[in-house]
Amino acid sequence: MDRERIKADDAGGFVLVLVLVILVILTILATTVATLAQAARDNQLQRLDEASASVDIESTRATALYLLLTQRVTFGGLTVDGQMVLSEDERAIAGPGESPFSYMPVGNEVALDGTPYRGIGRAFFAIQDDAGRLSVNWAPQILLERFLGIGSADPVPYVTLRNRLLDYQDRDELKRLNSLERKDYLDAGLPPPTNRVMLTPLELRRIPGWRERLDPADERVLRALSVQRQILVNVNTAPAEVVATLPGLDAATAARVVDIRRSQPFLSVSAFQQTSGSTLADENYVGLYPSASGTLAVWVPGRGPVRTTHWMLTPRDDGGQPWHETYELYVSAADEEPVGMARTPATPLFAEPVADRQ
Repeated sequence: MDRERIKADDAGGFVLVLVLVILVILTILATTVATLAQAARDNQLQRLDEASASVDIESTRATALYLLLTQRVTFGGLTVDGQMVLSEDERAIAGPGESPFSYMPVGNEVALDGTPYRGIGRAFFAIQDDAGRLSVNWAPQILLERFLGIGSADPVPYVTLRNRLLDYQDRDELKRLNSLERKDYLDAGLPPPTNRVMLTPLELRRIPGWRERLDPADERVLRALSVQRQILVNVNTAPAEVVATLPGLDAATAARVVDIRRSQPFLSVSAFQQTSGSTLADENYVGLYPSASGTLAVWVPGRGPVRTTHWMLTPRDDGGQPWHETYELYVSAADEEPVGMARTPATPLFAEPVADRQ
């Protein structure tokens, strides 16, 4: 009897252990299935989020380019509607039956100085005029020297940087004073010169002497420099570090200029001089009106890098496109929303994605 009871107890214990093992296995399986299901769900949500961000970026980009192609530009930036303000001189010049035109700001323009705006959905965008940048091939020497921080006793003077820039772009192998050509680059283990005009300012990083002078952040280089044919500095769109290159101005004055023009763009060089409190030795350095080229940056905070497209308006290109893209870059990820209160342009075009419009 005792032996039978012991056997029954052993069998019961075995069944209990077996049940516990099965429960543990089922728990592990359930946990694994739940984890995999959650991972699949999270992955799907991430893909949907990325797709949504991509739609917002493309919609914002298309809308901003549409405005650039169809709207006129004033001293204050890119207009978004048909409003127009005429100066007294413009009223006097306008003849009967002529379509009015004016550079006078209307007050609701999209600034062309890289100011961030809210686009469609979660996207932000910023447009920057090339005239507010220093052209590496065309800007006056004194402005580039001040921008690069080159003094009279600098071990690598500007003339050396200039010679290396020219030799990097020209097609021959004749070396200017203290410059470099293909063999010098290869001997130093560097990619050889392209022997063509630069396509983007970031190519300067390939030239010894220049790369050591440039800010390590690509975004800051693109903000300050261009490769377009431009001599004057548009003080209505230039960033503070470019405004500060004008003779007689310092960083504090340049920052004040940028702050003032947000509410009142400069309409004349004399107005700029009075506001900055400085008399320029050469007024030919200063411009007031945007050029026909610039960059459009579009991004969704926390969703990858900033997509930066360089555009050129070509309305007189007979039989060609009304605009061209000369380069597109993806630079420094925008993980945070722009500092300050980025506003939405005063136009219903940014109210909904392009794909949703009827």
